[in-house]
Amino acid sequence: MTVRKIFIAGAGNVGSASAAFMAAKQLGDIYLYDILEDFSIGQAMDINQSLPYWNSDSRVTGCRSLDEMAGADVVVITAGGKRAEGMTRLDLLYQNLDIIYDIGEKVMALAPKAFVHITSNPVDVLTWALKERWPSMNITGLGCALDAMRFRFFLAEHLGVSREAVNCTVIGTHDDNMLPLMEQAHVGGIPVKQQLDARDVERLITLVKNGGGDIVRRLKTRSGFFAAATKVTHIVESHLYNRQHIFPVSVMVNGEYGYHDMALSLPASIGERGVHEIFEFDLSESERRLLDVCAASMKAVIAEIRGR
Repeated sequence: MTVRKIFIAGAGNVGSASAAFMAAKQLGDIYLYDILEDFSIGQAMDINQSLPYWNSDSRVTGCRSLDEMAGADVVVITAGGKRAEGMTRLDLLYQNLDIIYDIGEKVMALAPKAFVHITSNPVDVLTWALKERWPSMNITGLGCALDAMRFRFFLAEHLGVSREAVNCTVIGTHDDNMLPLMEQAHVGGIPVKQQLDARDVERLITLVKNGGGDIVRRLKTRSGFFAAATKVTHIVESHLYNRQHIFPVSVMVNGEYGYHDMALSLPASIGERGVHEIFEFDLSESERRLLDVCAASMKAVIAEIRGR
């Protein structure tokens, strides 16, 4: 069996936790890069020494150079500044854009056929930026996949049911405009809205939208990473094993909901080719208006980048 090569650009919390989770699941040989000298090597040493517990023969290799990306089957980009208390994801845009372009150049030179997955924020904008500069890049962004997992957690906690019983998603953009689709959410096949009053709905939507910010406020100098790394691992696994699980990831739209030339977080099946299909919901009028807000904000940011 061919062992896949997974390259993770950024050995911070999300990158290192993703490497650890992927190694525990034996998804392949993992190469962990960071700009800080020896940092990725130390992280890799720590992860490798944990793997006997998981009965895993995967190996994490710490890298000092992006050149070690050569021939990678998967490239995960977690590099860039992290959101601190009081910052929005868009505050990070110009801080991270140049970093992402530098990594993108290496991807296209060294691993042009790789499945690329980016978590750096603002993730929808950066997904668009990479795809716009390199149209052949096979890229998705974490998008609202993390928010959808949070939505599932909060619904299960509120209703007092197993998290496995909850089916829900979030679309739009991974920011304050995100759209938790309460109309589409089900628990054991029963529409969630039959079990919630208006106050419950408002509270749960607020919890989902503030999920990341609430963590940042408590951690002060960094953002959360366990949940993000879990979802990154799930997405990479779906690609490598052609599982075609459906995630609301950042993807370039090509007429979905009538939008073009932007990236939005929409449910997409992830398999061996990357995105196999993008799915559209039959949205209510209010949901469609909220999705239009997401698209309008993306359009404005794209115009700003192009005018830079």
